Amino acid sequence: MSAGGAARLKVMDSDLHTIEPPDLWDRYLDEPFKKLIPTLNADRWRAQIAPAAAGPAGGALDGLRPSPPVHPFYEVAAGRGYDASSHLEAMDIEGVDVAVLYGTHGRHVQMRDDLDPEFAAALARAHNNWTRDYCATNPARLKFAAQISFHDVRLAVAEARRAVTQLGAVAIIGNPNPINGRHIHDLYFEPLWTCVEELGVPVGFHPTGVWSLRDNIARRFFGHPNAATLGIAAHNPVESMLGLASLAVGGVLERHEDLRCVFLEATCGWLPWWLWRLDETWEKFGGFDDVSLAAPPSQYVRRQCYIGTEPDEGTLRHVIEALGDSQIVFATDYPHRDGLFPAAVASFLAQGGLTRQTQARILWDNCARLYSLDR
Repeated sequence: MSAGGAARLKVMDSDLHTIEPPDLWDRYLDEPFKKLIPTLNADRWRAQIAPAAAGPAGGALDGLRPSPPVHPFYEVAAGRGYDASSHLEAMDIEGVDVAVLYGTHGRHVQMRDDLDPEFAAALARAHNNWTRDYCATNPARLKFAAQISFHDVRLAVAEARRAVTQLGAVAIIGNPNPINGRHIHDLYFEPLWTCVEELGVPVGFHPTGVWSLRDNIARRFFGHPNAATLGIAAHNPVESMLGLASLAVGGVLERHEDLRCVFLEATCGWLPWWLWRLDETWEKFGGFDDVSLAAPPSQYVRRQCYIGTEPDEGTLRHVIEALGDSQIVFATDYPHRDGLFPAAVASFLAQGGLTRQTQARILWDNCARLYSLDR
């Protein structure tokens, strides 16, 4: 493999994306819901991305300024519909041995508060069935995180159990945003966290590229100057910060001590400060909470949570100094335009201040332990 010496270290991509084909829903959606397929491809799904999304796999800044040069393989992969074989070739070019796949459009279509719960659950089933077949091209190298709908916890539990036990999913995709006003630490979701804990897979909390939920930090910038830069900069990190706080301060991690979580595509530089801030606030005001904690929030995060780093994240070494290197995972974000393909691994290895042991842990060991692929 290439990528500047990456062949000497095994690499697992903890968050590589599929780009779903236009006929996915026609082929995989349950028959009673096929009449609703036109709504899935309507312009309003993309209209919620401010202000544009175009180009190879949807770069959110395209159209605002000239697109930067992209690797020629993007054109090859797009011409093949980003099929599994093209993904495997991209992994070879980048220097990735194993990848855990997260959806793109399959996530976007779930991001409506008023989505019918049965329809939302059917979308999740269809997407998981398609992704299982996609990974069957090379199941040793292609793994997947299963989509579930957060509109009905009963249906979410059923799909989580089916996806892991019948389809072989190695994780469940979590949504950090509230849907229909329900936060992930609300007691409504307790059956889901109990189920996932019993299944022994992690929850990968991953914000989406659309801002269509009513409770979304980026929506506050709609209609105001420079909404794209402001919304995109804030969206993934802030939504992930709030999701992590819900789990830790809201008592989910205390109640479910075997539940493992990872926060992806949100950078990691904020984590030391945010844990300090949560602990400080808990020490001063935790006594007034209606759900008491036995320990500071950071202790639960350190015990049960992982976080993804960007390949070129300059603050990574400071995170390692503060929290260690045992719970940080690597991801390329291919084939989304804001990724660094085909230089993601090389960019990570070029960072200063990281020992070879730390590089090995982040590129493989931590990812394999998170997804239980080290057994």
